[in-house]
Amino acid sequence: TLFRSDSMKRMRKFLMTILAASTILMTGCGNTSVLEEYSFGYTQLKSGNSEVYLMSPMEMGKSQNNDGTVLYGANDSHWWMAAESRPASEITVQQWAEKPISLLEQTHYSDLQTKVSETTVLDRPATEVRCTFNLNVQGHAVQMVGQSLFFEDNGQIWDITYLYNPADPVGKEVIDHVFGQIK
Repeated sequence: TLFRSDSMKRMRKFLMTILAASTILMTGCGNTSVLEEYSFGYTQLKSGNSEVYLMSPMEMGKSQNNDGTVLYGANDSHWWMAAESRPASEITVQQWAEKPISLLEQTHYSDLQTKVSETTVLDRPATEVRCTFNLNVQGHAVQMVGQSLFFEDNGQIWDITYLYNPADPVGKEVIDHVFGQIK
């Protein structure tokens, strides 16, 4: 019985060592990439006659206001994404692109820097607005980056907005991966 007891202890120790080694190999020592951490895919966005597909790190939720405005959104502790649609008869791409800047200027953000540039989305003219600003979080200034794309599709104007903290490598990598991935 003494032989069996020592043999069982060695076997148990051997199996525990293999289990620990395989766990370390499978986890990659904690260096998972965002491609492994998130389930990237395209979310269907519909409003009026417009139907576009937006790449997102997770499924986006949808709500619709009484005025017909359609909202989609998803977020976690590293990033935030939102999509909003309004009828083109109510607002132009350019008018809507100016609104986030004026709203930010009226709030409690500091050090607002904006850059507006023309681009294309779905092979159509679009406006990109990039803002950096400091957000007061519990008495500390946290730098944030907001990137928005404004474009028209089949009678709807879309605002796709991405927000992250540039000091957070996960948030930056996620948004870099999905930004502008619209079809």
